Amino acid sequence: MCFTKTTKYTCKPVLFLLLLCMGLLCGCESLVNDLDQDKLPKVEAKLAVSCYISPQTPRFEAIITESQPLFGPANYNPVFVENAEVILADDVSQVRLIFDDSLKHYAADSSAFKIVAGKTYTLTVNDGKRIVKAKCTVPFNAVKVMDLNIEKAWAGYGTDSLASFRFSWEDVKGQSNFYAVRGAYTLEETVPRFYPETGDITPFRYTYRYDMYSYYRAVYNDINLDGIKFNAPAHVIYSIPRRIISYLDKKGVERTLDNDPRLRDVRVEVMCIDEHYYKFKRSLENNDDNPFVEPTLVYTNIEGGLGIFASFNAVGKTVNP
Repeated sequence: MCFTKTTKYTCKPVLFLLLLCMGLLCGCESLVNDLDQDKLPKVEAKLAVSCYISPQTPRFEAIITESQPLFGPANYNPVFVENAEVILADDVSQVRLIFDDSLKHYAADSSAFKIVAGKTYTLTVNDGKRIVKAKCTVPFNAVKVMDLNIEKAWAGYGTDSLASFRFSWEDVKGQSNFYAVRGAYTLEETVPRFYPETGDITPFRYTYRYDMYSYYRAVYNDINLDGIKFNAPAHVIYSIPRRIISYLDKKGVERTLDNDPRLRDVRVEVMCIDEHYYKFKRSLENNDDNPFVEPTLVYTNIEGGLGIFASFNAVGKTVNP
């Protein structure tokens, strides 16, 4: 009897809490339903620019897209702007970049307009409705001392092997510098290739080109590190294993070949980049979907728009193992 009374009085506050929670949930739902879309801030789409220039590049390229407003239907495909006038200029001359429909970017050959280290350049984009501008100064410095070592080792099973690339460079002393590293390597091997037009199967030498450092730290600076030696992260690859390949030729005769795998060349470049390049890449690193890092605004130096117009001065080293 005492147990029954206790349960009776205990159920009342529980029932009250349940009703209160239901009321709050209904209230939250009504707030969402009552939100007036017309009261959301109106944000116009902006021109977004991506353009990098360098004395070493044989071709100028600029990607022009249109930003998508924060509020409204989302479309994650880039909206390319194809009818803009894109002008790259210094204080004396200029060149117009023409839209390439197959590549979806604007381009011009650098033979008609030279990029010189130490000079300032202006990029202007006009699509008839919006005009955006940006300036950058090409770094005068270039790295003079660098080292690229390649070490090969057995992978631990079969005939598989590993190759490790280690790249370092010395900071240019006496002033602030910003750096970025990029590289690529080429693997090749011989394998049978089928030609559907003739039905032939013959040995063919394939080459494969792979980028390096795409997933490592993007940029560096020498703040309080004047004159030090920088070391890029070691890049390790699996080499193509050597094997004997059997195949049937057009007449059904069994043949064999040695695939003769080779690491043909390794090319690494260190770029002296301007401050715009550095700040833009760092802001992208700070927005890498890490749940423990507070997101920040992506840096831009485009007046009236979004994106980046930056420059670099590159030197590199090629090793043929």
